[in-house]
Amino acid sequence: MHAYKLKYHKNNVMLIAMIGSPLLFISLVMYCIFGLFTSLSEAMMLMFVSLSIISMALMLFWVAKTQIFVHSEVLIGDDGIGFKLKSTSLLYRRTDFFSGWENVSRVTEMLDNNNGGYYYQIEFKNPNFVANFNPAKDLEAEADRFFSELDHYQKNYQIGSQLPLSGKLQPSNSF
Repeated sequence: MHAYKLKYHKNNVMLIAMIGSPLLFISLVMYCIFGLFTSLSEAMMLMFVSLSIISMALMLFWVAKTQIFVHSEVLIGDDGIGFKLKSTSLLYRRTDFFSGWENVSRVTEMLDNNNGGYYYQIEFKNPNFVANFNPAKDLEAEADRFFSELDHYQKNYQIGSQLPLSGKLQPSNSF
């Protein structure tokens, strides 16, 4: 088995964290404004709201960098694929997972709009979830080796894919 250092995230965790965190924070700020600080001057209220917005932005940045996208070690071999989270996260109950190739239903190459690179989605049958893996900072070459090995296992075990892993679409003469 080969080990690779990649970043791991799940889309549903990202969605819940990016919507739930601001809603919780805004609710707390509204409670403070309307429940506790009713006698503040306009200048103090403006400063409180401004500091709250800055705090919320910093909190979202921290949640995204440390809780949603977490460093992991991914093991890939003839037996299957597994991962172990290298850092703890409040948002992920499962810190390690292993699955045989028969439990992998789909591998999809996705374009990451934030940095122009690619990440890979691996869909598992049981338990049913989708894991996303993208390169860790300064480890793009290692991620490329992982992706080419993943391509090898996809072809050998006939795992479905939405997009070809080579990224090149072949023209068709169907018209």
